[in-house]
Amino acid sequence: MADDSREPIKPTQSPDTTEQLSELPPKSKPKYELPKSQVGKLWEAFGNPEDQVNMLPTAHGKKANDISVTEAMKSLPLNSATSFYKAPCARDSLLLGIGAGFGVGGVRGVLGGMRSIWSACNWAVGVFAITSLAAHEFCQRRRIQELDGMKQAVEMMKELKIKKQREKEEKAAEAARLAEEERKRKSWTNLANYKFW
Repeated sequence: MADDSREPIKPTQSPDTTEQLSELPPKSKPKYELPKSQVGKLWEAFGNPEDQVNMLPTAHGKKANDISVTEAMKSLPLNSATSFYKAPCARDSLLLGIGAGFGVGGVRGVLGGMRSIWSACNWAVGVFAITSLAAHEFCQRRRIQELDGMKQAVEMMKELKIKKQREKEEKAAEAARLAEEERKRKSWTNLANYKFW
């Protein structure tokens, strides 16, 4: 039976030969890189096909590490967190949410008095979140409709251009046909041009 591909490959060299290899001087780097073959480039991009495939963490019974929220947050670039307001529709939806939250929270705070301040704050945050999300979704849908309209306009412009080109070619073909008929009509080889009386 064939060996299990998940078993690690055991080195065939003895410890003495590995020590001898480590004592050799390192190879000097050439002045220029030789061009790599297509196979070498493929191996570099996708890996050597002779390497073991089942080298995932779970292949040898090891348990894969679960990623925590903090590790996921560390993987996000800092500039994306500091420039989220530059995304399309973000600025308008945030401003609309802030205004709506301030308005509803302010009205509840004024009408409820001092005892309802925490309730007014909760309402303000809730209205801010709901209004911002709704405004962002509405804006995104409007952008998608606008992009679809632009795509249709471009397709219609292409069709119109093709139609005008076809009409121009038909006019040129018609003019060429009429010119050829006129030439044939006035030609000396046309027997209808000769009148024998």
